[in-house]
Amino acid sequence: MNLKKQWLDWHNKLGWWALAGILVWATSGISHPMMAWFGPSAAKFFPPSVSLDAAELGNLPALLADGEKVSGARVVKLVPGESAPLLQVTHSETDPRRYYHLDSGAEVIDGDLHQARWLAAYYSGRPAGQIADVQLQTGFDNAYPSVNRLLPVYRVRFEGDDGLTLFIHTETAALASMTDSSKSALQGVFRQLHTFAWLDDLEYGRLILIGLLMLTLAAFAATGLALVFALKARKIKDGKRRYHRLFGYVLWLPLLGWSASGFYHLLQSSLVEPVQGLRLGEAGEYRNLNSDFAWVNTLDGRAINSLSLIRGADGVPLYRVGLAPAESTAPGNRNQRFDGRPSEAGSVFVDARSGQRLPEFGDREQAQLLAARLAGVQPQDIAEMKLVTRYGPGYDFRNKRLPVWQVDVADTDKRMLFVDPVTGVLVDQSRGIDRAERLTFSLLHKWNHLTPFTGRQARDYLIVATLLLLLASSAIGGVMLAGRRKKRMRGRKPQATGTGPIPAPATQ
Repeated sequence: MNLKKQWLDWHNKLGWWALAGILVWATSGISHPMMAWFGPSAAKFFPPSVSLDAAELGNLPALLADGEKVSGARVVKLVPGESAPLLQVTHSETDPRRYYHLDSGAEVIDGDLHQARWLAAYYSGRPAGQIADVQLQTGFDNAYPSVNRLLPVYRVRFEGDDGLTLFIHTETAALASMTDSSKSALQGVFRQLHTFAWLDDLEYGRLILIGLLMLTLAAFAATGLALVFALKARKIKDGKRRYHRLFGYVLWLPLLGWSASGFYHLLQSSLVEPVQGLRLGEAGEYRNLNSDFAWVNTLDGRAINSLSLIRGADGVPLYRVGLAPAESTAPGNRNQRFDGRPSEAGSVFVDARSGQRLPEFGDREQAQLLAARLAGVQPQDIAEMKLVTRYGPGYDFRNKRLPVWQVDVADTDKRMLFVDPVTGVLVDQSRGIDRAERLTFSLLHKWNHLTPFTGRQARDYLIVATLLLLLASSAIGGVMLAGRRKKRMRGRKPQATGTGPIPAPATQ
């Protein structure tokens, strides 16, 4: 048997299994961009801003001096509220945050719940009076899968037949996710058919089943590629065979890329222990703070849009002051949120006890301190540091924080830390093995390398068109396989000999 015959035999043997895999994954793959196209759109795409002045900050030291309010706090900052800025105090990753009025120091009753309702109305464009239900969610589910990363969130459902539901992360004032009845249905189809979520309780069974199907698709694409180059170009009269070969020239690379990157992604997510991402900073001591905010006058009139209390070197309490960026007149859009935009245009650090500005201390130095505290990284272990002001493959929009500092660690794992100097939080981290998988998945599975040239929507159109061609080619291949099977069945039927009936034996 020659080599071309072997390739053709294997291509046909794998055909039915490959057809099943393509039908399942191509159909569910189309549902993913459809969620972005037809899902609900937010009325606002970026968090609300806050503007502060010295008069509003006057009561802050007395408020912070109350040990009951900030004792054991791990994040302390001023945030925008419905009517005025509020002091937000975070004690743990899971407990609701507490809020205090700046003027009176009084605690806002059910402050985190009230903040979630206000933010849901802000992002949805609907009045808070239309909110039907609010629940604190501490785990992932079908409507809010783990790809979103942020927890805990408030699940805010609005009245109406569309089932509009927003997931609000109050610590960052971020819209973590947004869905409605149609998007939830598409999300369910995607999770059950694309990631086989119905096997989540049998992880190794899921790994084996998907792995075998992925390897089948990769082998199917490889044998198809071999046939494309091995068979001579000629005019084929049969329309099905002609179109099937034509599609093969176009589709072998996408199919091979999708199956190989999907298999790699499966192995990584199932067998490699993930590294811990979001992590709050340590609790600080915030007593005996200076009540003089004369340093505000040294900002040359620049607007303050954030203020947080953090731990500097040796645990010294510092005010970190974020300076507001220039107002943008360009309207936001749903695709712009994937790129992000920085929430500030610089920062100032002030010793909270002496009231003196620290001109030699900035976000870079604070990021080094955070890397040491949160990940045990010493200055000599840092290979590189840079400010991240846009989302990208290494730090994507699901983290919902900008700007952050990227700290590259010169260790065996080649760790990359992303720290938020505003709140002293380790936002995300990755190792070399994680970034290698993310890169292949980004290039071969999501085609993100095309986005700078085509934009996100045109890239999604191209992916869906390719998937539709793949389904059409698979359908043609299925018809051809069924035809071959029918011919083989006919060839196995017994044939008449044409000798006529057997004569009876002669009698004596």
